[in-house]
Amino acid sequence: MGEEAWKRFIAGDEESFSTLYHVYYQELFAYARKIGFDEETCKDAIQDVFFKIYASKSKLLHIQNIEFYLLRSLKNQLLDIYNKEHKMQDINDQDILIENEKNIIDQIIDEEKQTQLAKKITLLLQTLPPKQRKIIYFHYQLNLSYAEIGEILNLSPDAVKKTIYRALKKMRQSSPNKPLLLFTHLFTIFG
Repeated sequence: MGEEAWKRFIAGDEESFSTLYHVYYQELFAYARKIGFDEETCKDAIQDVFFKIYASKSKLLHIQNIEFYLLRSLKNQLLDIYNKEHKMQDINDQDILIENEKNIIDQIIDEEKQTQLAKKITLLLQTLPPKQRKIIYFHYQLNLSYAEIGEILNLSPDAVKKTIYRALKKMRQSSPNKPLLLFTHLFTIFG
């Protein structure tokens, strides 16, 4: 329903924008609350995301997966809000440190390792059906419980648990020689 509303909105149907908002609002709100923001900040950030989408519709024609785009946009919006609030409170001259060359090289190496892991996990996730990918995302990225995922997707907690088990089993079977580290860093692909 959300993907169809997105296609209609991009095609010029202004009324489908309201449908889009109502379809994804609860999921976005649950995500924002789960990562630790208060209700008002969550509501404001969601409003900002939808305002930006409405204002820049012509620049978003390439978006195929609106749900992922909304979640990522909301995360970025919340991070911007957090950074603005804390930048005002935390900046002083003594807090600014110059990293030495070794720390910078270590950071580059760590980022490269994370990128490689993310690519491997992305490939493994592509072997899963969309429903399993969504449940894996909710559980590992959003840290939602089985009950919370079940509520969002109208499934029982047991069905969610079984789906996660089957998805991980399929990923392991698709990648028998990959280290377990891939599965412990599953959430990195969404960051």
